[in-house]
Amino acid sequence: MNPDQDPQSDPHRQERVFVVDDDGAVRAAISLLVRSCGWEAVPCASAEEFLECYSPAQGQCLVLDQRMPGLTGVQLQHELLARGDHIPIIMVTAHRGLPEADKAYQDGAYVGLGTPVDGSELEGWIRRALDAP
Repeated sequence: MNPDQDPQSDPHRQERVFVVDDDGAVRAAISLLVRSCGWEAVPCASAEEFLECYSPAQGQCLVLDQRMPGLTGVQLQHELLARGDHIPIIMVTAHRGLPEADKAYQDGAYVGLGTPVDGSELEGWIRRALDAP
């Protein structure tokens, strides 16, 4: 790559999908799906862990568990919005229809997928999120 070229515009750069879920089995399964689609998976066991390794960039999205101990998925979404970070978020929840889930979607989350997650449906939503401007 030309040293003067913006690394964000590198066509060979792998797109990054953060997978934030406190359930290790769910996190591993979603991360495996992400890698099988050719994307880089960055698994995080908590919202706090995500915030430690995250920096805004193009070509990334967040698959986020809505309910976790500590900082919840909805609280993380609001923290990112307060920072002006507009990473596309795909919310995953076993608690569809709760007021906080509705608020997450109103605040810009792409979709609330129920658990267990359908792999092909999640892949489609990740693809949409990564293609978002």
